[in-house]
Amino acid sequence: TVELSAGALDGFKLPGSDNFGFFAGLSYSKYRTRYSYWKGGIHLNQKYYAYDRTLVPLSQWLGEATYFTRVLGLVGRSWVLNIGGGAAGGYEAINQDRTTIEGATIHNPSKWVLGPTLAVEVEYIASGHLMLIARAQEYYLFRSSVTPTRFNLGVGIKFILSTDPD
Repeated sequence: TVELSAGALDGFKLPGSDNFGFFAGLSYSKYRTRYSYWKGGIHLNQKYYAYDRTLVPLSQWLGEATYFTRVLGLVGRSWVLNIGGGAAGGYEAINQDRTTIEGATIHNPSKWVLGPTLAVEVEYIASGHLMLIARAQEYYLFRSSVTPTRFNLGVGIKFILSTDPD
């Protein structure tokens, strides 16, 4: 499958306010069995922190690999609950790698981050080639110069790719 996902980062805040954040992701899943699959993809966590009257952006570009297994499945009713664990790593850019803002110096450096991730995912099978996803996912990113934890809550859509060679 190929999946597109998006949602809120670290709670629900309005755009333009302190601590507003969102995430977006693109991933590919390879099902091992009807009950488990591997997911690999790229992920953007974007967060804004208020300083004076300016919002300072924090961007985390991550690659991730997660293994999911079915916990509860009502396939006849098209619902499946999965849990997963994996690893994520990438680059954390604070203020787009600029160290000053309105005469102030930012002491938090941009750097490479790495850490584990845990997720709970609900899939709804909408048709033979389409699934709708709701996911809660927690990242613990070592070496983050702002905060090591990131909580994502969002939705996605999976497109099931045909495996039939004909």
